[in-house]
Amino acid sequence: MGTPSKVTSACLRVLEFGISCIILGVLSKFIYALNQGNGSADSRLIFAISMAAISILFTFILVPPVKYSFYCFPLDFALFICWITCFALLEDLSGTHTCSSYWYNHYWSFYWGSAWKLPAGTVVVTDFGCSQWRVVLAFSFIISFCWLTNGFLSLYVCIEHYNLGYRIVATVRKFKWWRKPHTDTPNDVENRVK
Repeated sequence: MGTPSKVTSACLRVLEFGISCIILGVLSKFIYALNQGNGSADSRLIFAISMAAISILFTFILVPPVKYSFYCFPLDFALFICWITCFALLEDLSGTHTCSSYWYNHYWSFYWGSAWKLPAGTVVVTDFGCSQWRVVLAFSFIISFCWLTNGFLSLYVCIEHYNLGYRIVATVRKFKWWRKPHTDTPNDVENRVK
């Protein structure tokens, strides 16, 4: 295993850790504001918080570029799928009108800007939390491709440096239990004797 693959893997893991911390921090601040206003949390935001916490845990475990961290490439691909799903779910909340959608104005901006503190009937035209919402969307997309890149890098290292491809083929050849046992016919015995 070469030094460039170790350095690249460690840098990607540190990047994943940082992005996960940012997403977790922004969404946690919003959930705090939501709880202050006695609002109910959207399940998609809870999923994003859970994904950020899981990513922090796994990047913390997999940061050292040792052999086991490269053998975890299926986990990298699974987390890529989870993060791209998370991005799609979050993007679906606000649609193409990111900071002007109904959901954004009546949920995110309302609680982020503490509009619930104002007396009833007060009209508030705000743009609170637009940059934070865009950060969550952008970083959830970026982190998904960090996991995908790390998955392909780990798969490459396993195949090229740890001979994973050879080991799989050798193991399959070694265990031929799924084949029928070969029985000799009388003609086979005669051919071997000659």
